[in-house]
Order: sequence, then C-alpha cells, then structure tokens
Amino acid sequence: MSTDKEQKNNWNYSDKEYIKLFRRLLKWEWYTDVNTKVLFIHCLLKANWKDGSWHGYTYKRGQFITSLASLSRETGLTVKEVRTALKHLERTGEVASWHDSKIRIITVKSYDQYQQAGKPTGKQRASKGQAKGKQGATDIRIYKNNKEYKEDKEEAPASNLPSDFWNEDGWE
Repeated sequence: MSTDKEQKNNWNYSDKEYIKLFRRLLKWEWYTDVNTKVLFIHCLLKANWKDGSWHGYTYKRGQFITSLASLSRETGLTVKEVRTALKHLERTGEVASWHDSKIRIITVKSYDQYQQAGKPTGKQRASKGQAKGKQGATDIRIYKNNKEYKEDKEEAPASNLPSDFWNEDGWE
C-alpha cells in the first residue's frame, strides 16, 4: 500500500469532480448508522471514474483499490468498525468487495447513479429559463467568457430566476 504522503499527493481533485447525493439517502436503512453512512459516502468519493490498473491489479469504473487499514485511516473509523460497516453495505447490495492477502477492491454497485452526466445543472437551468423567454442570474455565468457577455449582462436582471428554478425539495 502507498504511504500517507503518497496518498495525499494522489488526491489532487478539482472543483469540477463531484458526485450526486440524492435526498432519498435520508430514508436509506443505514442512514442512522454513522459508521456505515461514513464508509459508504467515502466509497462513493473514492471510486474511480474510469478503468485503470495499479501494481498489476486492474479496476473498473466504480471500483477502487484499498485495504481495511487505509479505510480506517481515511475515515477515522477503527478497522473493526470499517469491517462491520463494509459487511452492512455488502449484505444490502450497495457495494461488493474482493480481497487477497495484499489489497481489497471495493465496487460501488450503483456507481453510475451518483455521477452527473453532461454539463453542470446551472447551464441546464439557464436553458430552461431561456426557452420560456426569461433570463436568470445563471445565464450571465454561461456567457461570461463569450463576447456576447456584455450585452446579456445589461439585459438580464440578477433576481429574475425562472419560476421552475426550485422544486418542492429545493434545487431542481
């Protein structure tokens, strides 16, 4: 396994890398089990977005290579707590786990559900508003790097958000 220093150097994530968390997670059977919830969210964040290999082991999208000790260090849980939480997640089908004497490969089974396809939702919201003949604050950010930006900035009041910008759960 890699050292903590090597691990930190590999964690150079940008503000453009993210996962989706659904509000239905609040109703998930393990939501009140803090250790299981922490481990699951950690697994979502650690899962690789594309296939690859490491030290002769191959992994697929939605998988990552780790160990119980590494998961313990990264989550602040004890090895026993990690093992128990992992058993919970395996039993209810959120993850699958394979290991040998050197490594463990964890697969987030519903990985694609937690990925945002295409462009950020800000642009999608803006195009909805434009289709209805309205222009909101999010539209200004879209054109910021375009030459039309100056014209749009003067025409679009910042508080004129489309009426369908919110739904009953908050963001669309």
